[in-house]
Amino acid sequence: SDHSSDIIRALEQQMKKAGAFKEYAGEFWTAPETRPYMRVRYTYFDVLISCGMMHRAIGEGQRLLELCENDNLGVRYQLMHLYAYMEDEMHALALHKQFDSYEETQMLLPLAILYYKLNQFDKAEDYIKRLSAANKDAKKFLRAAAQDRLEDYFDQLNPFGYQPFTMEELLEELMKSSYLFDSVPYFFTWANSRLRAQTTAKKKAAGKAGSNKKL
Repeated sequence: SDHSSDIIRALEQQMKKAGAFKEYAGEFWTAPETRPYMRVRYTYFDVLISCGMMHRAIGEGQRLLELCENDNLGVRYQLMHLYAYMEDEMHALALHKQFDSYEETQMLLPLAILYYKLNQFDKAEDYIKRLSAANKDAKKFLRAAAQDRLEDYFDQLNPFGYQPFTMEELLEELMKSSYLFDSVPYFFTWANSRLRAQTTAKKKAAGKAGSNKKL
């Protein structure tokens, strides 16, 4: 980890000399000459997470977003999982708002886990509902996760990337942020039971409406 920060410092000096911090403030990655520096910093971010250095990883993730506000590297997703892991509601909500509160798989699932960890089950359930509205495979994923059958789907993963709003994205997220999911062993069982309860309630309501029509 110290070796990596030495490399980053050396690259930082190069960037300073080239005037990149002034010229491309907030827009790193748009200029090809800034990309090697961003790649190294992103790798360092990943390494910190692998080492369990979550506070340092959060600092690094925040710095990456300052350098590249459009987030071409998808740092916001991993950062959201880190905030959920640390039960940091304030930063999690601010991050979601920073990216226009878009209904994205990798924002909604960690937010659901955050509120589950905070014992605010109504809010957690709300994010589960939003996730199942945004990602067509969310219900299938939660059911398989609750029944410990996810390996059935891993064979279908594409090694060249995932398709957003699908099972692939959820599996990718599960692997990349395993530290968060491992910290909540009963979450999937709970989330699946909430969705099933909703489906049952909807079916009952639909049945009632149908029988009223007959009258």
